[in-house]
Amino acid sequence: MPRAELLRLNLSEATWAAIDETPRIKDHRARGRHWKRIANLLEREDMHAVHALVDGAEEREREATARHHRLERWRERLIAEGDGALSELLAEHPGTDRQQLRALVRAAQRDQERGRPEAPRKLFRFLRETLETEP
Repeated sequence: MPRAELLRLNLSEATWAAIDETPRIKDHRARGRHWKRIANLLEREDMHAVHALVDGAEEREREATARHHRLERWRERLIAEGDGALSELLAEHPGTDRQQLRALVRAAQRDQERGRPEAPRKLFRFLRETLETEP
């Protein structure tokens, strides 16, 4: 977990010292013992805050995965259905650059027929940048 998120937990100095010591431990067995030590120290902390932080991280991960799958489905539909899916996407997201999207869809369709991944990847990146930046 990023340190910025862990800072919200108000952990004790002993717990922070153990966390900071972790990267220096290279031996597999010693690292396992060290993780047990950290778990023991965390049990002495406010577990409600720890659980809330972990649950929040898991929820953000699920949301990111759902957004990724949504973009993949749009890309697959645009390549398979063409103008029908394009019209639907533009109706849902009117601020999208119609010409650039249409050109990317056509290129992705050609590349998919040829077994090349470049244009479908460009289409996915365009969808990610466009749809995730909209309010």
